[in-house]
Amino acid sequence: MELNNKTILITGGTSGIGLELARQLLQRGNTVIVTGRDRQKLDATSHSLPGIHAFQSDVSDPEAIVALHDKVLERFPALDVLVNNAGIMRNLNLNRDRGLVDVQGHSVLITGFQERAADRS
Repeated sequence: MELNNKTILITGGTSGIGLELARQLLQRGNTVIVTGRDRQKLDATSHSLPGIHAFQSDVSDPEAIVALHDKVLERFPALDVLVNNAGIMRNLNLNRDRGLVDVQGHSVLITGFQERAADRS
C-alpha cells in the first residue's frame, strides 16, 4: 500500500509511535489527523508538525469516540486510513464473564469509518 497523498487518522498520535508515524506520514505528503486526550500535547504536536490536524478525544469514552467519528468525517470526508494507535490500560479479571462495554466505542469508530470507505469504493 502506498501511503502518499492519503488522508490518515492516527488515534493516540501525540507521543511515541503515533507521533513518529504522524511525522513520517506528513513528510510523505499525506493529510494527517491525530487525536489525544491532552490539550497541551495536541498543541505541542500542532506546533512541531505544521500542517497536522489535531482533535481532542478520549478513547475510553464511547460517546467521545462517536463524536470524533462525526467531526473527522465532517471535515475530512475523504478519509482513507485509520491507525487505531491509542490505548487504555485496565485491570480486568479474566476469570469473570465480561460484556462488550470495553470494546463498543472502538467498534463504533472502526465500523463507521469502514462503512464510509466502502461507500467511496
